[in-house]
Amino acid sequence: MKRGLIYLFILCHSVGNLLAQDAGSTFQFLQLPVSSHAAALGGDNTSIVEDDITLAFHNPALLANASGNTLNLNYMSYLQRTYVASAAYNMLVGERSELAFGAHYLNFGSMKNTDAEGNVIGNFSAKDMALMTMYSFEFTDRISGGVTGKFIYSNYEQVYSLALGVDLGLNYYNPETLFSASVVVRNLGGQVKTYDGIHESIPFNLLVGFSKELTHAPIRLSLTLTDLDKWQASDFYNSSDDSWKDILLKHFIIGADILPTSNTYVSVGYNFLLRSELKNNAKRSLEGFSIGAGLNVNRIKIGVSYGKYHVAASSLMMNFAVGI
Repeated sequence: MKRGLIYLFILCHSVGNLLAQDAGSTFQFLQLPVSSHAAALGGDNTSIVEDDITLAFHNPALLANASGNTLNLNYMSYLQRTYVASAAYNMLVGERSELAFGAHYLNFGSMKNTDAEGNVIGNFSAKDMALMTMYSFEFTDRISGGVTGKFIYSNYEQVYSLALGVDLGLNYYNPETLFSASVVVRNLGGQVKTYDGIHESIPFNLLVGFSKELTHAPIRLSLTLTDLDKWQASDFYNSSDDSWKDILLKHFIIGADILPTSNTYVSVGYNFLLRSELKNNAKRSLEGFSIGAGLNVNRIKIGVSYGKYHVAASSLMMNFAVGI
């Protein structure tokens, strides 16, 4: 199994290099959060260990911690008349294996279709969608691995595009020290059908995450390092002494969970990159900050979060899961 995951990583990386050129990146909806818990911790998290199937969208290795036969539904308000929805169902397929099927959907709503002179000639819709199969395997009692295969589809009026992608993840969790560490590679692959004959890449991302629950306090701290594949030495060489720290921090997401009981959490997070991209220079605002809470009772799980992922609007996310 270990050797198979290594071969899969090499194969998908080779396919990604062949299919994805440097013309740009499409399917950006794949970077939006799916888990309300991860969203509350700054918009992304790959290392918290919970009985929560939505975390597998962020790191497929975390599927190993989810109870079997769970149905999950998610919704997030995005821009005006735009929403994001997702769903997943998982099952146990062995003593150490889990399998899940999921879907992630972004609907842009109805828009006016105009001719070259600006006359309205009708309406059209635009949407992005990804169908996923997720698999996790526990190598040992402390190490788990996972893989997600994605079929990605995008349709904007009369043009559409298809892509194939793979996520790979590893997680280490020590229940004695309550420490977790993860490595995730997202969106290996590329387009198989382009919009206009020019290949665009899908949003590849290399992430490393750490979480640690304090021994004598009901608090868990998380640090997620994102876009680690996008380091450029020239950013540091050409920057002043006052700006290199800002360049470094743009790869950092920090979060904290307050755990009043074993079935509840309250989370806060801060995303340095989002703060930099969305901040309003005219006044202080809450760009980059996020907050959320969750409840787990009798195999019914509810999570909510609030964050801002676009300069034009804030987003409210809701997760609901039930064991069946």
